[in-house]
Amino acid sequence: MQRHGIAGALALAAISAPFGAQADAPGLVGRWHWNPAQSSSTPGEAPPQDVLLVIESASPAHLRWQLTIVDPTGGRHTQSYDGSGDGKPAAVSGAPPGTTGALKVTGNSYEAVYTNADGSSDRSSCSLSPDRQKLTCRGTDSDGKGHSMAYTDVYDRQ
Repeated sequence: MQRHGIAGALALAAISAPFGAQADAPGLVGRWHWNPAQSSSTPGEAPPQDVLLVIESASPAHLRWQLTIVDPTGGRHTQSYDGSGDGKPAAVSGAPPGTTGALKVTGNSYEAVYTNADGSSDRSSCSLSPDRQKLTCRGTDSDGKGHSMAYTDVYDRQ
């Protein structure tokens, strides 16, 4: 489930580069909802009941978002990020201790690397649809012990 928190939120916040290095991307600021029907789930794990991302600021110079995940049992978990989109690592609040995200924005897409203190990581690439109503993220989770899994997450604008 951590994948939905970190990958989804950084993905959405990161793809604002075509609007200028200092200006917010008005197309991304707002609310985004995870689409479970178009996303892949981890085999053997129940997917979250809901994932909602609220992007407050989105530019390569500054990203700020808050993510709320409703887990399979109904528990709510909140994560937030307040950092840059220039590839420098920054902490993800509400994620496991030691979790950082580093992303590099390029046009309407981005590459991201998320690392955790236990050695696990997530690498993803996300792109915005031409109508700016859907975001598709493809990535790979690694447990840091030689096991990895590919995934796809799709988000719809609310």
